Order: sequence, then C-alpha cells, then structure tokens
Amino acid sequence: MGQLHVDTAIRREGERLVADLSRDWEIWGPNGGYVSAVALRAAGAAAPAGHRPATLTVQYVGVGGFGETECRVRPVKQGRSAWLLTVELVQADKVFLQAQVWTVAREDGPRVSEAAMPHVPPPATLKTYEAHAREHYGDKAPPPHVFWTNFDGKPLAWRPMEAPREPAPAVLHEWFRFRGFEATTDPFCDFGRAVILLDTLIWPTHHRGLPTEPDYIAPSLDLTVWFHEPPGPAEWLLVDGVADVARAGLIHGHSRLWTEDGRLVATGGSNLLHTPRR
Repeated sequence: MGQLHVDTAIRREGERLVADLSRDWEIWGPNGGYVSAVALRAAGAAAPAGHRPATLTVQYVGVGGFGETECRVRPVKQGRSAWLLTVELVQADKVFLQAQVWTVAREDGPRVSEAAMPHVPPPATLKTYEAHAREHYGDKAPPPHVFWTNFDGKPLAWRPMEAPREPAPAVLHEWFRFRGFEATTDPFCDFGRAVILLDTLIWPTHHRGLPTEPDYIAPSLDLTVWFHEPPGPAEWLLVDGVADVARAGLIHGHSRLWTEDGRLVATGGSNLLHTPRR
C-alpha cells in the first residue's frame, strides 16, 4: 500500500527537483493520475509561497518507469497574483509527461455555489468493495490489483465479476478514501487526491456502459483539472463522473469530485485513445 503524501514528495538535489516513483501506484506502468500528482507537487515546489493550484493540464507523451525521476519546472508567466509553470518529468533524458500549471494567490472576488452534489447515500451506510467480495467469495475472494490497495472504495451497487453484464449508462457515483493519507495544509499535495481520481476513473466509467467485455484498452492522452477547494480534512470523496462520448478512436469522460459535506473539490476530464488489444 502506498502513501500519497510520501510517494509524490519532491526533493531538491542542488539545482534539480527529483521524485521517486513508487511501484505501489502501478497500472500499465506508473498510473497517469499518480505521475500527474507528482508534476503538480513539482510545480508547488517552484511556485511562490502562498500560491495554490488553479489549473493543471497534462499531456502523456510516454510511459515512465519506477524510481528516480527528474522534474524540470520552468516559470513562463510570473504575474503579481498568478504564475504559469511548465513541468516535464524526465527519465534517462526522455520526457514522458509534460504539464502546465497555473497557480494563484488571490482570495477576493465573487463567490458562487450553484453546483449541486448528487443525492447519494453517505459512505457510512455503504460497504467497501473488499467487504462485498468477502461476503460473496469468502476465502476465495480475488486479491485486488496493487494500485487499488491504495484506496477504500464504496460503490452504490456491486455485482460479482461472473454475473452477466446488464445495460447501464456510463455514469459513476462512488466514494473513495485514500488509505494512510495524512491531512496537510499544502494544497499541491492535497489536490493530488483529486488528480488521481479524476484521471483514473474515466476508463471504469466508460467500461460500465458497455454491453459486453471490451476487446480494447484506452490509455489516456491528456488530463485537465480545475481546482476549486482543497479537500482538507475530508476523508471520503465522491466521484461524480460520466463518459458520454466515444467516436473516431477517442473516448471522452469528465467528472466532479465532492466532499461528504457537499463541497466541490475539483472538476476534470480527459480523452482516451481506443487501442485494440495485441
């Protein structure tokens, strides 16, 4: 099991910013949302004190490996209250992720809160995936992939893997909690939770809307996240997602992320590339 605040940490080695990518976040290599959270923290290490992230835009230009990763951060706009930084994650002189991060220091301005959280049962009334599997399979419950051991997930409904698929919309409402995450006042670290969930769950959202098991995969091309309010002490986060467009080789999805008390944390979306299985 990984710890997000530890596994996205940035350290300085002279003029270099360095991260160590942990194998605990593996899906087809280091998970895209995870490496994007590392890029966000690298931007935070270079941003002025008192800034917080406003927007993260990521292009996945390759697949990284586990271990030491150089984070090359360059400010391209340095305003009085807003900075734009570019971030490249590099291994063996090869860039595998590039990102742009806007950071801001403003606290004034309009306050509007018309977005409505979906009406769903609170997490305390739901069972985790692990509990459902134990009840159904007993000692023969299949172990989760290592990536999913970083979370507790609580679906609104659960079905065994062997159960026949039923037609369903490509919509996801599920609660997630990061295991071992320590509350922090660093918004670049705290918002990492949003980045991982908004990136990772587009594919499962698309997957659940399919009438049969897909014969393809769909790696992410990009990710954009707009940050609204850090989760802070909130443990459980609700993913309110939809993957409602797929055509011409692209699958698109977008989601909102909510705290249990109804605060909108972030909004994000991405395009996935349809790729036949080899």
